[in-house]
Amino acid sequence: MTSGMRVVGGVLALAAIVGLGALSQVPYPPEPPAHAVIRLTWRTRSKRVDECRRLTTEEQAQLPAHMRREEVCEGRVLAYRLRVVLDGDTVADETVEPRGARADRPLYVFHEIPAPPGVRVLDVAFVREDSLRGATGGDEGTTGGDERATGGEDSAVREGRAGRVQETPAVLQFSERLELEPRQVALITYDPERRALVLKGYGQTP
Repeated sequence: MTSGMRVVGGVLALAAIVGLGALSQVPYPPEPPAHAVIRLTWRTRSKRVDECRRLTTEEQAQLPAHMRREEVCEGRVLAYRLRVVLDGDTVADETVEPRGARADRPLYVFHEIPAPPGVRVLDVAFVREDSLRGATGGDEGTTGGDERATGGEDSAVREGRAGRVQETPAVLQFSERLELEPRQVALITYDPERRALVLKGYGQTP
């Protein structure tokens, strides 16, 4: 290696040392605290109803004599309305409908809501659609009988009875102040034994 190459190498090494020293003096902004997560996840079973419509005279005349009836009914599972408010701001407001071709499957809820660390106020409402429109029925969360609620001049809503398991209450509400640490997970889920929304898994790391 010639003396010229040695000089060039020395200059480059010195420049690198000076550059690293200068970078070490540059102030960097502190990393913002990691967000916590409020996780809503549950599976519930809603009320099954038969929606019935009275047939007109013309419609009955079009049916064979042995198939004529005064009304036709279609069964379905009622949807729920989910509303989530965090620190006074609405972060979720949607209809949760049953899955399946016949809309007769259980309802599923899954939301992950990032939240700054600190004290947060959480309000969750999960309300069945017949309660939203002010309909009345039998005991919430239990199998029903032959109760009927009118929904119009030529329609009716009746509870189905076959093969029903315990239903979710018509109204579920959760309201609490949460003190969240960075990277914590506050899990809100449905407890079928208590038949209520509950807080679990508090303080997990995602």
